[in-house]
Amino acid sequence: MEYLIVFLVSAFAAIMQAAVGFGFAVLFTPLLALALGARDAIALSLILSMSLSLVLYFADRPRAPIRSVLPMFLAATVVTPIGTYVLAVADERVLRICIGAAVLASVIGTYVSPHPAEERAERLPTTLGVGVISGIMRGATGMGGPPVVIYEHWRGAATMAIRRRLLAYFALTGVTGTAIAAASGYLAGKAVFTPDTVLHSLAGLPAVFIALYGGRWIRPRLSDFWFRTLSMGVLVFTAAVSILGALR
Repeated sequence: MEYLIVFLVSAFAAIMQAAVGFGFAVLFTPLLALALGARDAIALSLILSMSLSLVLYFADRPRAPIRSVLPMFLAATVVTPIGTYVLAVADERVLRICIGAAVLASVIGTYVSPHPAEERAERLPTTLGVGVISGIMRGATGMGGPPVVIYEHWRGAATMAIRRRLLAYFALTGVTGTAIAAASGYLAGKAVFTPDTVLHSLAGLPAVFIALYGGRWIRPRLSDFWFRTLSMGVLVFTAAVSILGALR
């Protein structure tokens, strides 16, 4: 039964990421935490989101150049071990609360900042700051996406331009985040990835291919309005699930 739950949640979350460029971790982690526990859900999210992000980035045409998200990625990578240490030593209730708080912050920030008529120029200090916040959140909760999503919506651009930058960022951070989690867990004396994590990931990997084809069907039909609405709806739903799980 656990493997079926992993597959269904993975497919749902993966199709969302294929459509809007993010959403796997923020959907997958709190939903699966209800069945497997927060720590196992976060560890599994790191493996599956890495696989999904790489496949989507290389399959997408045209792709956003890696250099467009490199400063943010480097800042996130440097501080990810701080968040990963929290993952290794914190109790599950605290982790669930962190997940909910992170998602709620992204929703509030996006709605407070109005969508600009024209794309705002990128500023290096802001980009680096977003990367730092994203890296700590990714290490601690498996979800580094919310601050990046806020930033990209704040900058403003066409739907596909935002989506492509998100795919490029998550492809980079997926690889380094998973590697850092494994190393940091070992140093802390409490492995992040267990044999059960590997077995559960095998149930979730088919969702990557489902998402690849599902996303190709959804993308051309997604207007700017629905892109923004769907993005915010996913975040609100996920925050509610995560916070309710923590309160229970």
